[in-house]
Amino acid sequence: MNNGESLELQGVKIAVDRLTLEIMKQRHEAEEQSRFKGLPEWVTLEQAAAIKGGPMLTTYRQRSFLRPCCGRNSKMVGGRWCWHRDDVISWLAVTDEGLKAYAEKYGVKLPDNYAERGAG
Repeated sequence: MNNGESLELQGVKIAVDRLTLEIMKQRHEAEEQSRFKGLPEWVTLEQAAAIKGGPMLTTYRQRSFLRPCCGRNSKMVGGRWCWHRDDVISWLAVTDEGLKAYAEKYGVKLPDNYAERGAG
């Protein structure tokens, strides 16, 4: 095998690696979209809490800063407070560690015991 063939094989390998990464990226995006396909346009606290897991529903009810948008951006839909699907989807990934930054985004001050969880 000469240098030209070796370089050509390396080029093919790089192209295959790029295609593989692109396919993996598209699969991941498709899985994410299908994961939330059944989520309605407007989501109640009960629905959001069931999807996220973690605390019991009563905890979400008692601590508004743990809700989607830290309790902000909700709208009345059919007499129930709901959040838009996109707000709920972004909230699902928020953990106690990222809660302070998430709350600041909505202008919400956390209680000290929660604010300290993200510091460290």
